[in-house]
Amino acid sequence: MPPTPVNHQGKHHRRTPAATRRWRRLPAHTTLTTLTALTAACLALAGCSLIPTNTQETPSAAPATAVVPTTAPTSNDEKYTCPGIPDTALYAMFGTNITITASDKNKTTSSECFVRVSGVKGVVFYSTFWYIYNDRQPSDEPLLAWGPEVSSFTFNGIDGQGEAHTSSPGAETDYGSTAFTCGDHYLALSVDHSSLMAGDMRDNLIALTQSALPWLCQDQPIPGLGKTMEQARPYYAYPTPLPSPTPTN
Repeated sequence: MPPTPVNHQGKHHRRTPAATRRWRRLPAHTTLTTLTALTAACLALAGCSLIPTNTQETPSAAPATAVVPTTAPTSNDEKYTCPGIPDTALYAMFGTNITITASDKNKTTSSECFVRVSGVKGVVFYSTFWYIYNDRQPSDEPLLAWGPEVSSFTFNGIDGQGEAHTSSPGAETDYGSTAFTCGDHYLALSVDHSSLMAGDMRDNLIALTQSALPWLCQDQPIPGLGKTMEQARPYYAYPTPLPSPTPTN
């Protein structure tokens, strides 16, 4: 039976609308007299304009983007503490002062990953490669952080669909997640405390998803696990669960 999704509703904040401004309409003759006097004064000064100007400066800084590559490293020296997720990508997002923990492969054949930052309570990053079966969907993942900004994404040449629930930099919320599904395989990624992460949350998670497409959608072995997703599929993760294997001596 799939776990009950965590309700993150309490973490969201309702935006309070600004107070309505009330304007008092001036009598028509007063308005015309005032406008005529102002026009005459402007003509006398020869430099005045009746058109208000926008004095707000446009930020010069470029928007944040992804700090992780969209292609996974293939070097034999590359370390995958979490199967399918390169350590270098996690270091790029959260720095080197982190603890990366993979799920116990003796208990589960899925790739599940947790990242913690020194001195910060809780998990800042979570990922899992898993399967859709029966009524279980990516939205049933109990550890995903549901940001308020919902969007979809796809990749050229890939038969799959992604959905993001993220937060923009500077927003009241600082958490979010993405899930991309190919067939009945999916990769779910989640971030909490996004202020600790370099780059843009949504761009980072989508770039990290794109780097995992070879084993998520193209049946290549998952680095760090040495199995494809089909080879790693447990007996119960089918639309119709297979019989439980009989223990042997």
